[in-house]
Amino acid sequence: MGSTPLISIMGYVDGGIQLLCQSSGWLFQPIVKWKGPEGLELPTLFKVNKDVHGQFDMETSLTVQENSGIISCSMQLTDQSPELKSRIFIGKTFFQISHWLPVSIVLMLLCIGGCVCIIVMTILLFKFKGKLEDELEFGKTLRLIVKVTLDPDTAHPQLSISDLKTVTYRKAPQEVTFSEKRFVRKCVVASQGFKEGRHYWEVDIGRNKSWHVGVCRDDVDRKKDMALSPINGYWVLGQEKETLYFVNICNRIHLSLTTNPTRLGIFLNYNAGTLSFFNTDDHTLIYTLTHQFEGLLRPFIEHSPSDEENVTPIFICSVL
Repeated sequence: MGSTPLISIMGYVDGGIQLLCQSSGWLFQPIVKWKGPEGLELPTLFKVNKDVHGQFDMETSLTVQENSGIISCSMQLTDQSPELKSRIFIGKTFFQISHWLPVSIVLMLLCIGGCVCIIVMTILLFKFKGKLEDELEFGKTLRLIVKVTLDPDTAHPQLSISDLKTVTYRKAPQEVTFSEKRFVRKCVVASQGFKEGRHYWEVDIGRNKSWHVGVCRDDVDRKKDMALSPINGYWVLGQEKETLYFVNICNRIHLSLTTNPTRLGIFLNYNAGTLSFFNTDDHTLIYTLTHQFEGLLRPFIEHSPSDEENVTPIFICSVL
């Protein structure tokens, strides 16, 4: 999540009042919307800037007439995710010039200058303490990042688990101890499970051509090679050869992307019933699925290469 949008009045332009809405610190490019007093969505043009940390700074403008009423500017990662919104009231004499205007401008500039100084001092302080990431706007997203480690006792014998994060495919099965938790599919799940709240983690799939990544219910039948579909307790994004797809209840939804991702961001909002997949290579949303989740969900990885000559490990990324 980025910062709460800030609406500014830029002045009269083309017979109307120009409004500017700005927000910064987005990990992924958000959806930007202007709405009128009745909630009617207004045409939106926006500019996107990327800072040195790869975060998105959003800027959008809108020209309205006097007496337009309440105008809102909102930004959100997906249509189902929480939105950050600001409102402004445009009255009939909203922009009338008076002798107080110069004083107001000076006071506003002093307030802005004071806020900037406070922000800079806060940043320097937390840099010194080594806690900058927890307090910056980017920290709003970082606080959703969870530590995910893989459970070797759940891994198929042809999957070697190292450092509890890396999944390496082996041509020959390894000798493993018997475990009721172990899958007959070439997959593995995390030791961590979620049954409420919001959670974010990243998986590096590299250039592999056959994989599935997402979440599954903890109580799935691990001793059967069942279809990876929601009806069986799996919510995954997958790839076979060059085709990227999401497995729906009855069929596959094929996704058309300019380039397939090498690293995925997975954002689970359990209470809202959404699971979003992001391409962290270019910080774009790939797909968001909705479902009323029940029970414990675990991060899931399947590594089942069809071309055994060009296989690389899949691993959980260290985001922090």
